Amino acid sequence: MSAAGVTVEADRAQRGRDLGDDAEVARALGDIEAFVLRVEAAAEVSGLPVEAAWLATARADAARAAGEPAAGLWRASAAAWEAVERAYRIAVARAREAEAEVAADEREAAAQAAGAALETARRLGAGWLAGEIEGLVARARLRVGDDADGAAEGGGATEGNGQAAPAEDPFGLTPRERQVLALVARGATNRQIGAQLYMAEKTASVHVSRILAKLDVRSRTQAAAVAHRLGLAD
Repeated sequence: MSAAGVTVEADRAQRGRDLGDDAEVARALGDIEAFVLRVEAAAEVSGLPVEAAWLATARADAARAAGEPAAGLWRASAAAWEAVERAYRIAVARAREAEAEVAADEREAAAQAAGAALETARRLGAGWLAGEIEGLVARARLRVGDDADGAAEGGGATEGNGQAAPAEDPFGLTPRERQVLALVARGATNRQIGAQLYMAEKTASVHVSRILAKLDVRSRTQAAAVAHRLGLAD
């Protein structure tokens, strides 16, 4: 239960960070600390492999909450769950690993992790998890499974200079949202976006929230990555 609490608070911290709500992030991080300590105590007292796996997951989620690179921690979590043969938990950990690799722009590693997670989720009939992974693969344009083979054989559409042609906007962003996204992709804060586009900081925050929802991503970093990959940041 405490490990699940860490996951919930990590989601809360990510959302607070996306909205520029520092107080919400601080509250989430404060609550996480207590949950992690409980998971650590349970693992120390029991000494069981399953408790060690929950601890590895809690530590990875805590790093995610803090906005720290966590791909290695998620790999450790997947390995811990493999030791106790919990296939669903392995898939979740590999999916989180893929998200972290995307954020770090490690596309090949992200594709490998996502492909492994998707294969397990489909084998288990875990529709929700498979859908989440498929969404990540689509947003990040990862080459997974048959898609990778097709890319190797035929390649994608290119411009005259041999580079991939930018895709059309598949997310239904308004022109104003495209402007906001371009600034997000450049690392602008909500205050800076407001000053640049002559809008209130709160209005900029609302635009950013809508953009994250349309792109189906959880953080500004992920939104920026999608924008750059699809040529939406110009």
